[in-house]
This record gives sequence, structure tokens and C-alpha cells, in this order.
Amino acid sequence: MAKYEIEYAQFTKVIVEAENEEEANDLAAIMDGEEIAEHDTHEYNIWNVRKID
Repeated sequence: MAKYEIEYAQFTKVIVEAENEEEANDLAAIMDGEEIAEHDTHEYNIWNVRKID
């Protein structure tokens, strides 16, 4: 039986209000994990499956 490494990716979208894209980027940079988690849907996509030798 072979071993495989499965990599999951989770993408979370957060809507922010900002005057411009620069401000939106600044807000994104200072968000902490708790703020991001509030928008988390807990849905994962399989990103990669790789055989381990």
C-alpha cells in the first residue's frame, strides 16, 4: 500500500468597506485570525495529492 500526502486549501472571502484599494489592502494586512474566522465557511478544496516515496 502506498502513502499519499493530501494538501487542503481553504479560501475565505471577507468584505471590507474602504475608500480605495490601498486602504482595503491596509485593512487586510492588519486583520487578525479571529476577524477572518468570522467569515470562514469551513469549506476546503483539495489542493494537491502527492505520492510519498
